[in-house]
Amino acid sequence: MASKWMLSKFLGAGSYGSVFLAQCASPSLACYYNLPRFVAVKSSLESLSWSSRFEKSVLYELRGCREIVHCFASEDFDFVNEYGKKFYNIVLEYANGGTLRQLIKSRGGWVPEHETSWYACMMLKGLYHVHDKGFVHCDLKPDNVLVFNVPSGEDKGVVKYNLKLADFGLARKSGGISCGARREYKNRGTLLYSSPESVVVGIHEAAMDVWSLGCMVLEMLLGEGGLWNNYIDVDEQCLAEMIANYEDDRLELILPKFDYLSVNAKDFVRKCLTKTLEERWTAEELLKHPFITHNQDLLKKLEAQLFYKNMMKYQSNAPFRSSHISFGIC
Repeated sequence: MASKWMLSKFLGAGSYGSVFLAQCASPSLACYYNLPRFVAVKSSLESLSWSSRFEKSVLYELRGCREIVHCFASEDFDFVNEYGKKFYNIVLEYANGGTLRQLIKSRGGWVPEHETSWYACMMLKGLYHVHDKGFVHCDLKPDNVLVFNVPSGEDKGVVKYNLKLADFGLARKSGGISCGARREYKNRGTLLYSSPESVVVGIHEAAMDVWSLGCMVLEMLLGEGGLWNNYIDVDEQCLAEMIANYEDDRLELILPKFDYLSVNAKDFVRKCLTKTLEERWTAEELLKHPFITHNQDLLKKLEAQLFYKNMMKYQSNAPFRSSHISFGIC
C-alpha cells in the first residue's frame, strides 16, 4: 500500500477491512486522477474484499449526488501488494468532520431543531437518490453518515456542515435478494435503527431506510437512544423483541414529554416511524414536509440577512463609494 499511498492516520475498522486517511504518494498521479489532497482508503484482504467490491459498484451507480460519498473509481488503485499479501482498496472522499455520531456527541448529545431539520434534508436528498436508483441502504445510522466541514467562505455563516450517506456494504436492490453481506445484528447500534418489518420477517425495502432516518432525527432531537433510549443497555434479543412488537402508541408516549418540539417536528417523526408500511412516508414525500420546507425557508432568510449585513459592512469599509449604489433584499 505504501507504494501508492502515504497513510497519515487510522480512521477505523469494520468486519471486512480498515479505513485510513491517506495521500497519494505521487503528486503527478493525484493530479492525473484529479484527487484531492486527502482521501479515505478502505482496505481489505483480497479474500475478504467482496463486500468492498460490491460497495464500489453501488457507489458507481449512485454517482452524481452530492449527498452521497464520492468514490474515486480507478483500477490503478484497486490492488496493492504488501507484506506478501494482496489488498483491495476503494478510494473515497475524506470526511474531515467525522460522522454524524461524533457530531451529535460534540453538541452535548442532541442537536437544535432547526439544525436537525437541515441535516435531515441533506440525508433525505441522498436517500431519495438511493431509492430512485432502485437501491435500499439497509444500514442507516449515525455512524454511516459522514460529516464534511463547509469550506470557509461557503458556509454563509449558517450551515457549517454537509452530510453524506456512506457505507453501502449492506445495500441491496429493491425488490430483489440481498446483494450485500447477510444482515446480522452484531452490534446494538445497527439494531437500534432497524424497522419492525426488517426484524420480524426480514423485509428490506425503501421504507426501512425511512424508519432508520426517523430514528436518527428523533435521536438528534431527544438525545442518545432516541426511540429506544430506555432500552439501550438491554441484551440484543430483548431489544429485537421490543422492536418486533412495536406499536405506534409508543411514540405517542414519548413525544408529549418534549414540549419544546414543534408540531412539525413531531409530525415528521410520526410519518417516519409508523409501523404500517403503507402509511410510512417516502423520502420524496418527506422532502415536502413542513418540518423540512419551513426550516429551509428559515435558512434562506438567515442567509439573506447575513448577505445584507456583509454588504453593509463592505459599503462602510469601501474607500470609494458611489452615492447611487445601495444594497438591499428584494
